This record gives sequence, C-alpha cells and structure tokens, in this order.
Amino acid sequence: MKEIDTRLVYGFLDAGKTTYIQQNIRDDRFYKYGSTLIICFEKGEVKYDEEALAEKRANVVYYDGKKKITEFCLECIEAYQPDRIYVEMNIMMQELRAHFPECMRVTFSAALIDWSTMPVYYLNFMQMIKQMVSESNQVTFRGCPSSDLLATYGQAFRLMNPRAVYLRQDPMGYHEKAFGLFLPFSLDENEITITEKSYLPLWLDALDHPEHYDGKTIHFTEPIELRRTDENGMWRCGRVVMTCCMADLQFMSFELAASAQDDGIAGKDLPDRADSLWAAIDASASVVSDSYGQKKLLLVPAKIWPANPPEVLILDGRRQSQSS
Repeated sequence: MKEIDTRLVYGFLDAGKTTYIQQNIRDDRFYKYGSTLIICFEKGEVKYDEEALAEKRANVVYYDGKKKITEFCLECIEAYQPDRIYVEMNIMMQELRAHFPECMRVTFSAALIDWSTMPVYYLNFMQMIKQMVSESNQVTFRGCPSSDLLATYGQAFRLMNPRAVYLRQDPMGYHEKAFGLFLPFSLDENEITITEKSYLPLWLDALDHPEHYDGKTIHFTEPIELRRTDENGMWRCGRVVMTCCMADLQFMSFELAASAQDDGIAGKDLPDRADSLWAAIDASASVVSDSYGQKKLLLVPAKIWPANPPEVLILDGRRQSQSS
C-alpha cells in the first residue's frame, strides 16, 4: 500500500481542532490534485460541514471504538482511497499515533491550545502538554488577546520543543509569532558573560541563531557541567534542565572543540579518566555545519577553571521562564 501524507491535529476538547481542519481544507487547492480523508477520534461541539467538504473532495469518518485503531484506519483507507489524511485527536489519547498503519506517513503535526483554559491545563496536565508539544511542528495559542500574556510561558514551551513554530491567534483570528526570546545580555558586545540565569536564553537563541555569537568570546563565570559524550573523547558543556517534570530531564549543551594550540581541550585542564566535571570556561564561539548541513555553535575553550558544583544541579526551565 502506498504511503499517504498524514497530518495530525492535537488538542484538548474544544481547542478548535475541527475548525482548524475545515479552514485548511477550505483555503487550499489540494482538491484539484487529490482527495482528503478526515479521521476523527472525538466529537466536539463544532460539527464538520460535510457538504462543503464534499466540494473539496474531502470526507470525514468517526471512530466509534468498536474496532482496533489499526484495523479501522485500514478499512477507511480502503473505502475512500485518499491521497491525504487529517487526523483529529484529543491530547488524552497519548498512544494513538503508535497504532496508525505504516502507510500513514505523518508529515506534519499541529497542536492547538485554547487560551481560556490554558492556565488550568498548564498547571494540571503539564506532562500531556509536553508530550503533545514535543511531537508538533506548529503550536497555536487560540483566542489569546495579547502577546504579553504569553511572555511568561515562552521559555518553557520552547524548551519542550525548540524546533516548533509558535503562533498566537487573537480573538479576531489574526495570527502572529507567539513570543520572542528575552536576552539578558547584549549581542552588540564582542564578549558575553553567561551566568546561571542567562544560560537557557543563550542556549535557545544559539539554537535558532548561531550566527549571533560567531566570533564572540563567551565567559561562563558560574559552574557549568562538562561531559565526555563518546569513546573518542568528545566533550560538551551545558546544564541539565527540567522542561516539564523530573521525568523530562535534558542535558542542553554545546559541543567543545580542541583548541588550536593543544592536542585536547585546553591541554591538561581536563583529566583523562574523567567523564564529567564542573568548571568555569572562557571560550571563543564559531558557527559550523553538522553532518546534515545545519548550522550550529561550536565552542573552543581558551581556559578552563575547575569549580565546585552549584547548590542546585538541575535548572527548572518553567520556573526560570516565569521569573524572567
């Protein structure tokens, strides 16, 4: 069976998933080239306009729970022979995607979050939100009247998925970038000092814009963790960050390169047998390409000072976000 372009639309009940899918089908011209099947795994207050969908060569089917998900999807595909599939699914159905047949090739995932319920869900269903956001290409905050209201959530969501596109949709339907990133240091300076509070903004900004730091000297004046990542002796420096809960710890780090004057990283400053240590670092930054051609920031240490670990070993991305 041929692979079928499949697009997932996540969200809690009444997040606007049905409206989002209908608008996408109404506004594009895919119907001129193929047919669309909507597989709906929940029924909200908004109903699909099946007559309008038919004009766009689109059909909708509803899962009634009587069959296994894989079997149901295959029967729908056999019956409608679609060229594209939209899947409407509730965030509560965490394992749904794992049951899709192999022919349903997920190419895009959109998460919809309704602003009126977001503060409550953010406090009580953080793990579910994190899983949804981490699997999404685009996250839209619907009905948010001001970008200022989203500012306190910006860093926390970007830590959940740094590669996603985040949009704010105001009550009138206007879309814009959901939030920017506040940098607690100046990019106009050739030397930048990084403390514990400014580490996460640096890491997030360097992920999107490594060119901001090309040729600059970065001073990590507070202890930062160094880890040997492979048998070849590759080292990275960074901090362990909690993006959602203690089950979601990530080492958000930069690659360290050997300095020009030494065979290793800063010569004998790193013990041969150590796999992890804490230190303060002065490093020069440069932009390089990885094996996939993507730009990334590489740090070349000029000097390393061994340091005692900080009192708090894990950075709480949510707390830092809301206090910045």
